[in-house]
Amino acid sequence: MAPAEFISQINEEGIYLKMTEKVALIESGEISVDDVFRIVVSNNEPEAFYTCWILNHYVDSHKHTLENRLDELIEILPHIKRSGLLRLVLRLIVITPRKKKKKLGFLLDFCINVLTDMSIPVGVKTHAMSIIDKIAETEPEIREEVVLVIKEIFPYLSTGGKNRAGKILKKYAVD
Repeated sequence: MAPAEFISQINEEGIYLKMTEKVALIESGEISVDDVFRIVVSNNEPEAFYTCWILNHYVDSHKHTLENRLDELIEILPHIKRSGLLRLVLRLIVITPRKKKKKLGFLLDFCINVLTDMSIPVGVKTHAMSIIDKIAETEPEIREEVVLVIKEIFPYLSTGGKNRAGKILKKYAVD
């Protein structure tokens, strides 16, 4: 199946009701993960958003699928205009195991900027916090900065955001 057919089915059939069928197309090999990934990183809306949503559901049960593609996802982050797509791409980064430390500085900086930008929705911020937490687990020298940034934005977070932030603050509490 060509990527264009995959997209046209998304647009015509109703995404929520057909999610399992779209994931099944990837699992069966009717459409390749590479083709789906290309649609996501194309950043063409609304196709990238819908396809990223499907890819998230696929990666939920195939965690290692994007291990070698994380750098490509990280590279498109600054170019994403729609907060929904940004949230989904950040979620892919959160749920995919990371082998390499390449681009960690860029990713950390991007996520800190997301946290401090008050125009960005809390769902995006929550995934950014999760990424920062994962980086801080392996890079202890940034933990103090992470704590400072989270304390700074804490009063402006929603209840869910405060819950996530509180767990990170407790984890890296400096006495």
